[in-house]
Amino acid sequence: MTMKWITGLVLITVLAANCQTTRMKSSLPSCIQTFIDSNKATWQVGSVEEYEFQGKPVYAFTPSKNIMDGTTLIKSAACKDLCNVGGFAGPKNSNCNGDNFFEKAVFKRKIWEAGK
Repeated sequence: MTMKWITGLVLITVLAANCQTTRMKSSLPSCIQTFIDSNKATWQVGSVEEYEFQGKPVYAFTPSKNIMDGTTLIKSAACKDLCNVGGFAGPKNSNCNGDNFFEKAVFKRKIWEAGK
């Protein structure tokens, strides 16, 4: 292999990774990003994760590990509060829009994590 070929391969790999990161971030609804940006300094959320639930993207605002019985707020892509799951009631508090969130939701990606 020549040095030009290796350099070209590295450059293509870096550019492809950058495009993927940009596409993922831009696919986040602006209201969800605004909600994260305006609250992350003061809230007790440990992470924000994207799921597919009932055929639509939803966003789970999981409590910080410092909160032993906090619920997870589930928001729609339009930033509407859908439900709160988990918490002190644990698996008994899993109903969201008529379905068990923990059984039906499909994890897609982690959007934000406290301290990272």
